[in-house]
Amino acid sequence: MSIRRRRFCGGAGAPMHARRAVRETLGGALSRRALGDVELLVSELATNSVRHAGCGEQDELGIEAAVDDDRVRVRLCDGGYGFEAGAPEKPDVAQAGGFGLVLLDRLADAWGVQRGERFCVWFELARS
Repeated sequence: MSIRRRRFCGGAGAPMHARRAVRETLGGALSRRALGDVELLVSELATNSVRHAGCGEQDELGIEAAVDDDRVRVRLCDGGYGFEAGAPEKPDVAQAGGFGLVLLDRLADAWGVQRGERFCVWFELARS
């Protein structure tokens, strides 16, 4: 199993930096579809870190990815207080946004949260 880590700044550019970090870190390790799903989910989690945890450009977000033979496990961590894991509430389709955790719940094989020095959301996906 190999573990790969990247750090980047919060703020408006965080989702873009998150996608780039995933491509640069996992590009050769995952199928095209799995890489696209990981990019999407990490981008959504980075957006949540900015919107809900208030992670600005001066704040640091971190991604950790563990790749084994058949799975990838990804964690995105920020300095916010986080939320309780569980089935996400159905978002209001009349409003922009609110679909990040719904996508996470539907695309990931498993997901959850970890609290410690930082708040982390993790998810697992099959590599193929």
